[in-house]
Amino acid sequence: MVERKKSSATLGCLLFIGPLSGAREKLLKDLNALGMHIESAPTLDAAGTRLVQCDFVLAAVSDEGQIAKLRVVREAGKTMGLILSPEDKALAPIGLKAGARAVLVDDVHPDEVVQFVHLLTEEGSLRREVRWLRTEFRDSVPRGGVPGSSAPAERLNRAIKRAGKRYRVVLARGEKGSNFLQLARAAHHQYPGLRHPLLHWEASQRPAAALGKALTRLEQGRGDEGDLLRLGGSLFIEDAQLMSPVLQKRLAEITGLKGICQEFRLILGQTHDTERLFEDEFFPHLEKERKALVVCIPPLRERRKDIPELADAILGELASRVGGDRRALTPAAEKYLSTENWWGNENQLELSLWRAYLLTDGRAISVDDLKPSEEVRKVSDIEDFFRERLASVMACLRDGQDSDFYSHTIRSVEKPLLELVLHESGGNQLKAARLLGMNRNTLRRRLSELGLVRRVPGRSRSRER
Repeated sequence: MVERKKSSATLGCLLFIGPLSGAREKLLKDLNALGMHIESAPTLDAAGTRLVQCDFVLAAVSDEGQIAKLRVVREAGKTMGLILSPEDKALAPIGLKAGARAVLVDDVHPDEVVQFVHLLTEEGSLRREVRWLRTEFRDSVPRGGVPGSSAPAERLNRAIKRAGKRYRVVLARGEKGSNFLQLARAAHHQYPGLRHPLLHWEASQRPAAALGKALTRLEQGRGDEGDLLRLGGSLFIEDAQLMSPVLQKRLAEITGLKGICQEFRLILGQTHDTERLFEDEFFPHLEKERKALVVCIPPLRERRKDIPELADAILGELASRVGGDRRALTPAAEKYLSTENWWGNENQLELSLWRAYLLTDGRAISVDDLKPSEEVRKVSDIEDFFRERLASVMACLRDGQDSDFYSHTIRSVEKPLLELVLHESGGNQLKAARLLGMNRNTLRRRLSELGLVRRVPGRSRSRER
């Protein structure tokens, strides 16, 4: 009995829901003697906060209606087992379909419940190992740091090594298209290491409600998120600046909780957005109050020396994903990639290589495979033109001062654009709206606001009907 109690000391908390018969009371007493903490409630409504605090739920049911109500247990992220009387054995398939992990029948022996809990604990460990395998072995990039031998790449790798065990929070900043995930993997490999999983959230792809529920699981120590706080691991949130102020505040509070595993690390990716002319309060708070390490990712155009090595790593990962042959770049293709501006950084480079890989059949990728179509090239030229013109104006902006720079820039581009389209359509607003792909009423309103109500003489002078 002593050995059984010693082996069951970490059984956790069991919440029993339902009526208690004499046999069930004896079962709960025996489980308590084995080291399991027992809570009980006559109904699900009466369980209250005990449902959140427990580790497992054992529910006694006698009809399908009671089983249907147990969906609340699944929504709370709790593992559930059912206990039935011998007369209600027919409910077992319904209970399993509703999400029960085990079905027990009165009079159940305590060892059956203990075995059920041990299996669940082992399953949780196996899930963590599988998650580790998925996050680590699919990564073909060297784990000691980010690839590259240029001076900016070496500074970035030194910053990752500096993180070590000292910094629980790492704040990565970079331009749009930067490979934040690559940095997060390198920082995770540095600490807490490969024995712990890396969990990746994309704030741009998750609704606010889903992020809120994930933070709740993190706070309450439930699910995959809660395992990180209790057992260690890295949580990487990409595009963290897109989270609402309420969620940002909750995240900041979580980093200050007591009792967090020493091997937990929070990695935040903050994308520079030139359209945002204000500064969030969340990131300065983490930097100053929580003493987070700030790592700045250099843009790809400052790391041209690293582009061939980065391209080779991307092509290797593409080959492993699609199960195809690994392809190499010709010398001319490497030179072409090294001379491009790559304003979209690693994301743009990866998309370009993806396109070339899928459209070629040989083992080599040439310059012709990488060059975009004439239409894409023209769009890129227009973007480069505006980028160069705006760069000189951005230098005149001062921090801490209100500005209507964004609105002024949009008006400056919109007015000549509408004039040219009206000229092309011969002053016909309906045709102009179709060319622009916008609503006719919206176009009419913008023309009025910009003082372009009068028709612009054109080639066809067709009357608007």
